[in-house]
Amino acid sequence: MSEKLPVISESDLPLPLIVAQKWNFTLQYHQSDKTYLYAIQDWIIGLTVTSNPRRTWSDLKHDNEQIELYVSTVQYPYKATNGRTYQMDFTDDKGLYLIAQYLRATKARPQLSAIQKFLSEAGAFVDAVRLEPDTVITSGAIDPDDAIDAAIEAYRRRGKDDRWISARLAGKVKRAKFTSALKAAVYEMLTQIHYAIATDDIYQGLWGRTAAYLKDELDLPKKASLRDNQPTLALTYQGIAEEVAAQKLGDETELSWDEARAIVKQVAALIGLQAQATSQFLKVDLATGKPLLSEGYKS
Repeated sequence: MSEKLPVISESDLPLPLIVAQKWNFTLQYHQSDKTYLYAIQDWIIGLTVTSNPRRTWSDLKHDNEQIELYVSTVQYPYKATNGRTYQMDFTDDKGLYLIAQYLRATKARPQLSAIQKFLSEAGAFVDAVRLEPDTVITSGAIDPDDAIDAAIEAYRRRGKDDRWISARLAGKVKRAKFTSALKAAVYEMLTQIHYAIATDDIYQGLWGRTAAYLKDELDLPKKASLRDNQPTLALTYQGIAEEVAAQKLGDETELSWDEARAIVKQVAALIGLQAQATSQFLKVDLATGKPLLSEGYKS
């Protein structure tokens, strides 16, 4: 672990340590082979000049429920200024970039905006844009047009063609409409669990399987993005289902959660009939892109 950064060539440092050296703040880290894990507390202090980084980190997690889905943390020894060692949260470089984009630049945080700009120009937000474009844009860390370009470039680097990219980006818009319509239609307070259940209702109606089951079929890690690994037609049908559900939910304002789910299920089943017919016609499981089993559509 390093407490003070040596003054060496930037080319020899990973990007978070370049930022720490450039803006003159300490960033403790643990290194194993080529893997670096960094102290979240130090990163927040460096970006915001706060005197209470633990409170800032706690507020960030409280105000942005999804951040813990994307920022994986582990507890490692951290040497404090009083000489004592404590167990603190550490994360990898992508976790730091996500934290940077969630933090909002203010007059009290003069260097945050400059660091966000530096990270953006260094390409640090490219994968983050792919995961959460709305968050990057609203955070002010990157211009909306640049965010779209970054997302397209990120997908192209992963071997995706323009047709798939178009479907994926359109799907993100339809997904946002769907979740917004669901929130507006239901009088109860919805949490991330509710949205996950509604998404599974879409998948069940279209494909007869949950997101977790589809990830298993595609050999994806639990936290991987299912939609980033599905074929174009799967994204298209899921987008249609969410668009139609959003329109139907938009006619309602005082639904219970169960009533809203019933609408989502009804729409998904309706679109699912066409999806299954298309799957049979092409002899491909649209949800995964795999050939259909000889006995027909897999459900």
